[in-house]
Amino acid sequence: MSTPPPHGPLDRRAFVGTTAAYFIASALAACGGETTAPQGTTTPGGTTPGGGTTPGGQAGITISGNAVSVNIAQANIGTAGQFVILQAADAIVINVGTAGFVALSKTCTHSGCGLSRFNSGTALLECDCHGARFRTSGAVAAGPARSPLRSYPVSVAAGVVSFSV
Repeated sequence: MSTPPPHGPLDRRAFVGTTAAYFIASALAACGGETTAPQGTTTPGGTTPGGGTTPGGQAGITISGNAVSVNIAQANIGTAGQFVILQAADAIVINVGTAGFVALSKTCTHSGCGLSRFNSGTALLECDCHGARFRTSGAVAAGPARSPLRSYPVSVAAGVVSFSV
């Protein structure tokens, strides 16, 4: 005689939902063992800056048409290795230390997945889907991507990084 599961039998919807959750977790682990870091937490060798969000946007970030401005203090990117992901501009701004700041597209050129991790120890951006890695110049450091990321020329004045997308 069989014993029913402790919480009763799974219906089809519960089974599919649970199976999908395990599949997604396994896929993320297979792509590098890490998941996207939420705002304010540490990633290997770097930091996703906090700074919070404001209704309709991120603190310290202004986007007007193609023009993007990032307040260094408010976006919490004043230290080498810190970065901010600009969802609305499809860009990432990285403090590269004595070289200043860089702004790059946050979309991997391999399959269009998002880049949301910067490892300041290796100075590489890492793709969430297939593990491609890019240098802060946008050049490919490791495939499967073959094309560089789009790089946006930046200017820094009065504590604000500005560029156009």
